Amino acid sequence: MELFCTAGCFQVKSGKVRENNGMARILIVEDDDELRLLWEMFLKRAGHEVYQAVDGLEALYQARYYEPDLIVLDLMMPTASGDLVLGFVRSTAELRNTPVLVVSAHHNTASLAEQYEADAYLKKPFSVDDFDRAIKSVLKIA
Repeated sequence: MELFCTAGCFQVKSGKVRENNGMARILIVEDDDELRLLWEMFLKRAGHEVYQAVDGLEALYQARYYEPDLIVLDLMMPTASGDLVLGFVRSTAELRNTPVLVVSAHHNTASLAEQYEADAYLKKPFSVDDFDRAIKSVLKIA
């Protein structure tokens, strides 16, 4: 495992090489509208195809429908929590190998990410640079 730390920390267990110049289909699952829109804007400017879900139930549908290359997943959400979404992803054949970047303000983000078999995590708050490095690391983009 690689460990990178600056203002926020994230850990990467695995990654997936993307074709098409590193551009990916990314599903953002975040109930905070401002954060979700900020991350979407950042990822779209980087050339990625971005989809959004505001809660866990919508995330389940979006993940099955779009089969994203990466899921950016908040753990603490209404309706269905991130751990339920991650459990669904890991138990679904088509999604099982999809990298998941957990983002959470929970004080125990690292152990939760490991417990739920996330590929990487970022503890909120984190910088845009940390977010960028985490996305690139998980997707194996130089």
